[in-house]
Amino acid sequence: MTVQLSSRDRARAEGAPERPRRSGLSDRQLALAMAAPAAVLIFVFALYPFAMAAWNSLNDVDINTGAASWTGLDNYVAIFSSPETLGSIVRSVIWTVANLVLQVVIGVAVALLLNAGLRFQGLARGLVLFPYMVPAIVVALIFRFMFNDVTGLINYLLQTAGLIDTPISWLSDPGTLLGTIVVVNVWKYTPFFVIIVLARLQTVPTELYEAVSVDGGGARHRFTTVTLPAIVPVVLAGALLRTIWTAYDFDLPFLLSNGGGPDRAAVTVPLEIRSLAFESQSIGQASALAVCTAILLTGAAYFYLRGFRRAERADR
Repeated sequence: MTVQLSSRDRARAEGAPERPRRSGLSDRQLALAMAAPAAVLIFVFALYPFAMAAWNSLNDVDINTGAASWTGLDNYVAIFSSPETLGSIVRSVIWTVANLVLQVVIGVAVALLLNAGLRFQGLARGLVLFPYMVPAIVVALIFRFMFNDVTGLINYLLQTAGLIDTPISWLSDPGTLLGTIVVVNVWKYTPFFVIIVLARLQTVPTELYEAVSVDGGGARHRFTTVTLPAIVPVVLAGALLRTIWTAYDFDLPFLLSNGGGPDRAAVTVPLEIRSLAFESQSIGQASALAVCTAILLTGAAYFYLRGFRRAERADR
């Protein structure tokens, strides 16, 4: 009768050293252990606050005691029945779209220029990042001085050039306030698009441009067939982040408008949420507005991601 020995028994019979058993976590357990801290942080700083905001939006919350009484959808009805809140939503849409369009167009143009091999290109790349690194409070103080209607540099330059006859109240006129803040915000955050687009342009193989040139294509053809398909996924990813960040931008609109400006000309959704929560002491309505904004941005993110996947497939 033949007896079959296992590999471990054969190694032991032949006097070979026994391989030690593997101890510790499996690959799956190790992956879960490494992801656990991030999951805890997401729950503490994202999911739990959103759940609390959703709960508060369905209640009348006392800001002093924290006591809540159920109101159902009354807070949602109240915010959509308020002309002030609806006005802040319209201004937020204008604010977000204007910033996004200008930042994308200027950022892509500057990135293409910095990738063209011009003189002093290295110095220019360093200087273009400067606005992005300056704290928002410093930016607000500088531009409040520059746009001052009496001592501001902007009015002085425009009057010296003969473009205007009298000083313009950039930050105190409801007709110019929001547009002025958009200009400041574009100055500060356009370098974000410059960075990501320039990084993508550095990875485009030069052979693709050479192939287009060999086929008789000019600069416009090289841009539409090589450069544009390469940068579209990056621009969409950056636009998703900037849409979310700009929609929730609080510091520059608040600082430059002194809390919203005359006639609430610069009151966007984040400023309206602050006003509802701390001035009107209506935590429920403030939470309802925050929840609606989060849902709207989630929907926008879905379309951004769909476009991103399509652009990536087209670029392959």
